[in-house]
Amino acid sequence: MDRRRIIGIVLLVLAAVVCLVSNVWFIIKMPTGGVKIAHLLLRTLPEVVIIALVAYVFTHPNTAGAKAHLSLRERRIKLMPFDSIDPNGYRFVSYGAVAMLVTIAFTVDILKLLGISPFANTYSVLAIIVFGLATITVVIWTEVKAILAEMKS
Repeated sequence: MDRRRIIGIVLLVLAAVVCLVSNVWFIIKMPTGGVKIAHLLLRTLPEVVIIALVAYVFTHPNTAGAKAHLSLRERRIKLMPFDSIDPNGYRFVSYGAVAMLVTIAFTVDILKLLGISPFANTYSVLAIIVFGLATITVVIWTEVKAILAEMKS
């Protein structure tokens, strides 16, 4: 579990660095005015919120909240607490990979907004496709492993 937590933290740190670099570059290169602020809020805020949520889940893995369950015996809805991280820690990797994938998607959007086409070069297109498919594969694989780990416990 510790190894998976470290992998997830490394992915989260990489996502935060890419977010910071792309947003600072966007602030420097984008022309001034109200449009810049609107674009900054629409493109930076979701990225920062996702990274902050994933960081919160990493630092507080056992405080995810409660799921509503219908109790048929007592005819009421019970709130059952649940953990956001599975016992084997696969969700650390999954959440880190999702944060990285979202950050890369917003970075590609920022590049297109600045007039730099990330799809102009064949190698960059290939890298984006391979990275996206690899990240999605890691997310699906770790979520399946997390569900299997939860079913065993």
